Amino acid sequence: MASLLFRQRKVSALVVPRILQDKGDFFRVQLESKFGTFAGIGVVIRNYSSGKSTAKFDFTDLTCPHTWYPNARKKNRKVFLHVGPTNSGKTYHALKRLESSPSGIYCGPLRLLAWEVSKRLNKAKVPCDLITGQEKEEVDGAKHKAVTVEMADVTSSYHCAVIDEIQMLGCKTRGFSFTRALLGIAADELHLCGDAAAVPLIQELLKVTGDDVQVQSYERLLPLVPLEVPLGSFSNIQTGDCIVSFSRKEIYKLKKKIENGGKHLCSVVYGSLPPETRTRQATMFNDASSEFDVLVASDAIGMGLNLNISRIIFSTLKKFDGCEMRDLTIPEIKQIAGRAGRYGSKFPMGEVTCLDAEDLPLLHSSLKSASPILEQAGLFPSFDLMFMYSRLQPKKGLYQILEDFRENAKLSENYFIANCEEMLKVAAVIDELPLGLQDKYLFCISPVDMGDEISSQGLVQFAENYAKKGIVHLREIFTPGTLEVPKTHSELKELESIHKVLELYVWLSFRLEESFPDRELASSQKAICSLLIEGFLERLGWQKPTSRKLTSRSSLNSLIADKRRQYLCD
Repeated sequence: MASLLFRQRKVSALVVPRILQDKGDFFRVQLESKFGTFAGIGVVIRNYSSGKSTAKFDFTDLTCPHTWYPNARKKNRKVFLHVGPTNSGKTYHALKRLESSPSGIYCGPLRLLAWEVSKRLNKAKVPCDLITGQEKEEVDGAKHKAVTVEMADVTSSYHCAVIDEIQMLGCKTRGFSFTRALLGIAADELHLCGDAAAVPLIQELLKVTGDDVQVQSYERLLPLVPLEVPLGSFSNIQTGDCIVSFSRKEIYKLKKKIENGGKHLCSVVYGSLPPETRTRQATMFNDASSEFDVLVASDAIGMGLNLNISRIIFSTLKKFDGCEMRDLTIPEIKQIAGRAGRYGSKFPMGEVTCLDAEDLPLLHSSLKSASPILEQAGLFPSFDLMFMYSRLQPKKGLYQILEDFRENAKLSENYFIANCEEMLKVAAVIDELPLGLQDKYLFCISPVDMGDEISSQGLVQFAENYAKKGIVHLREIFTPGTLEVPKTHSELKELESIHKVLELYVWLSFRLEESFPDRELASSQKAICSLLIEGFLERLGWQKPTSRKLTSRSSLNSLIADKRRQYLCD
C-alpha cells in the first residue's frame, strides 16, 4: 500500500523510538512572529546583550529559570495544588473554578484532554478556544483557551489557569514543558492537578517565585478493590471489563480470543491509533446501547479518555519501554488501575486484577504504596537561547548545539536537563539540508516517528522540498484517492504510518502556512485514514458473536464514501 502512495527513498539508518507528538509545540510560542510570539526568555537575553558583548553571558547557565518569565513574576499568584488518586474529582473542582473565571487557560498533556475541556466549557456557555499542535479552533468572544501544555501562552495574563497531570514535570522527555507552564503562566490563580508525589518539589520550586501555595487533597469517589484471584478463563470476561496489554500485536490477539467466545465485542485503544479513532472506540465502549461492551487497550487509557470501566485486568505487569523489558512502576500501575470505577458510571466500584496469579503480589503491593516523591523537574533551553549561542559558535550545526547544551548546561539541584536523544537523531538528518537554524529546529521538533520508515520518508521529503523550493504541495509525495480499508495487520500498520505523515503535514502547515498550503487536503485525507482504520476494526478485527448482529458497517462505508466525494477531487 505505502509503495503506491509515497515515493520510495532511503533515509539515515538511524533507528529511534517515536518522538512524543506534543513535545515540539513548546517551541512554537518561542519562534519569530511567523510561528508565534517570543517567550519571556527573550527579554532576559535582550537585557544581557544590551550594551554588552554576548560573549560575557553564559547561555548554558540555566540555574534560574524562574527569571525567564517576567510576566508571571509580576503577579502575586495564588497556587492551588489539587492532589489525589485517579477518579477523585480533583480536576473537576479545578475546572469548575476555571469555568467561573472571567478568563483562563487549561493546559493538558494530551490533545484528547484539551478537546474534552474545550467541549465542556463551550457547552456550559463559556466560549473557549482549542489550540493544539494539529488544530486551532477559535470561538467568537472567547476569553478561555484549552491547549496542550506545550502550547501554553506565557505572554498573556489570565484570571485562572489549570495545569493537569502536573506530576509529569518529572517526565524525562516532556517534563520541561510542564516546568515552563508552572513557572511561566501569568495567572492570578494557578490550579495544579496531579499526584501528591509532586507536592514537595513544587513547593520547593515556587519558594523563589513568591507565590502563595495551598494544598487540597482528595480521596477516590468510588472504592477501588484489588481482587484476590486472577481472571482465570476468558469465559469470565464481563461487560465493562478492560484488559490491558502493552503490545499492539497482543491487543489484537486478546480481542480475537474474547470475541471467539461469542459473548462480547471489543473496542480497541492503543497509542498509535489516530486520536479520532481512539475517541470513537471509547464512545462505542461507553455507550450502554452499543454491542461493544469490553475494551482491550494499552496504557493509552491512563489519561485522556473518560471510560466506564468496571474492572481493569492486566494481561501482564511488564512492558518494553524502548530500551528494555521492565516491570511497571508504582505510578504506572496506579494510574491504569485507577481508571476502573469512574464516578457517574453505572458501576458502584472499581475492581482490578491480573490475567496470571503470579502478577497479583506486585499489583497488590503497588496499590498499597505511595508513589515515589519527585525530586527534580525537567528543563530545556529555549530556541532563543540556542539561537544566541549559535551566534557565538557560527560553525556549529543544530546537532552540535543540542549536544553542547546537553553536556554543558548548568542546573540547580531541583532540575535535570530533558532527554533530547530523539531530537539529536532527527537533527543529524536535518543538519545536512541547506536550511537556517530556525527552520532546522522546527523540523527537528516536529511530530515525526523516525523509527517508522514511511513517517521518516515523509519528514525528509517535506524538508528537502521546502529547502529547494520554499513550498511543499502534498500531492508531490502523496496520491489522494488511493487509500483503502486494510486487509491485513501489516496494511493496518502502514495506514497508521500514512496517518502520521498527514498529521505531520498539518502540523507544519500551522507553522509554515505559506510553504505548506494544502492543510485542508491533508486534514481530509487524515480523517479518511481514521475511518478506514475503523473499517478494519469492524471488518477484520472481530469475530461475530453467535447471538449478536452488527448493523454499523453499512453506515461506516457510507460515511467513508461521503468523505471521498467531499474531498477527493481531481
